[in-house]
Amino acid sequence: MKPYPLLLLGMALLAACAGPSSEKKAAEAAEDSASAATEIEHTTDISAYIEGVDDYADKGGRMLTAHDFAVGDNSSGLVGIYSASGKPLRLYLYPESHQSGYATESWIYLDTLNGKPIMLREIIKETNRVRENSFYYQGNALAHSESRVAADLAALNNAEFGPYKSPYPENDYRLKPADVNTLATQVLDAVRSQRKDLSKAANEMRLAGASHWATGNEPGWSLAIIPHEKIIFTGNYGADKFELPYTDAQKGNKDATEFSTSGNGHTLSARFEPKRCTDDAGKKHEMTVTVTVDGKELKGCGDMLY
Repeated sequence: MKPYPLLLLGMALLAACAGPSSEKKAAEAAEDSASAATEIEHTTDISAYIEGVDDYADKGGRMLTAHDFAVGDNSSGLVGIYSASGKPLRLYLYPESHQSGYATESWIYLDTLNGKPIMLREIIKETNRVRENSFYYQGNALAHSESRVAADLAALNNAEFGPYKSPYPENDYRLKPADVNTLATQVLDAVRSQRKDLSKAANEMRLAGASHWATGNEPGWSLAIIPHEKIIFTGNYGADKFELPYTDAQKGNKDATEFSTSGNGHTLSARFEPKRCTDDAGKKHEMTVTVTVDGKELKGCGDMLY
């Protein structure tokens, strides 16, 4: 970034020693260089921000998901990454169910100040090659776009970027920040919408970032697993409630997912088995759950909230 001020100074000195025509050309060149410097600074700042978001997501950012989201003729799965305070940071759209044409994965990064997209990155798996396109936004304008191609994903990181050339520039939403913002808004609405297959309490826990939910009647109890944050157990129809430290899931036999934790004077283990379960009200759930709290075993039904 530092060579640009020196370059502008050199152009100014050159203009002072030349005639009016040369001075005008030098001024125009200086303006172009200043614009280029601003663009590079902008994209560099965004890249640094994106690295931070990706690192946060890898370490366990709060996550919301949705499925069967229509994007044109295709169906996409959705993943929203949120900060601990609930601000959306990154949206991920991936191929799911029906696909027309090439399979595309897209990441939309959002500005935490105004919630608008600052970058769109996409990976397109074409015939015998993979393409990566990146678009940087500044306010309501496209600041920069680039593209690179490789034989496969493994070779993509070593490929060089070149200018992005749109196959349909007049109708390419990637080039229009307002259209990308509309898509981002629709995705955010989808991941935050109430799931009709879940109870009110389960939906509340899902919006809080929970990945697993279970309930039973011995007497009435519920369990919510919030990755990287906490495990919440409520028993005796809500009269007893406590939080325990989160621990990573472990794989049990029969493809079960197991959690084990202790704290605040309590111990808890939970086993989510991928076996259909019908609760006392006749509602079907995707998992059979066994929870042991302070030595007492409880049986119930559960669901994945991701």
